[in-house]
Amino acid sequence: MPPAFSTDLKWRIVYLYYDGFSTKKIAQILYMSKYTVKKVLRIYRKWGCIIDPWLKKAGRRKTFNGEDMKASLSINKRTFSVDWYLDELVSEMDVLTGKKVSVPTLWRSLRFCGITRKKVNILHKNAKERNEILRGAFIANMGINYTPDQLVFLDESAKDERSLSRGYGYSLINTR
Repeated sequence: MPPAFSTDLKWRIVYLYYDGFSTKKIAQILYMSKYTVKKVLRIYRKWGCIIDPWLKKAGRRKTFNGEDMKASLSINKRTFSVDWYLDELVSEMDVLTGKKVSVPTLWRSLRFCGITRKKVNILHKNAKERNEILRGAFIANMGINYTPDQLVFLDESAKDERSLSRGYGYSLINTR
């Protein structure tokens, strides 16, 4: 589909018509079809403007309006973990906006806002969550309040460390 003519070009059609030029001459001057010139003049005569005010935008209306999308962006900014699953974001959006939507609808809305799925750097995530002060306090508490007979250690060799951290998260385009 070719791009629409700009509003200033459409106004130029109206100005040339009222300057006494014929529709054929206007089409030749502005390098457009006679049909386009007649269509713009018909809309101008009917409505007094060059764009039909009753012409609706094609397609289905968006489920989330601008305020709802601001809420989804605030969820991403105010939480430290951007590695939520989409079903968790759906329930959070339901709480914030009162609109229950499907996971694909939320995904399309996030993509419309410029939020995309990215791979999370797990080493960086672990370092961010570690707090040496709390770790030292825990070790001191264990040494003071418990004897070695009271401690039980389990072998976790079969445990998969990847299950605790999520490999993907969401953030704005061109950001990490």
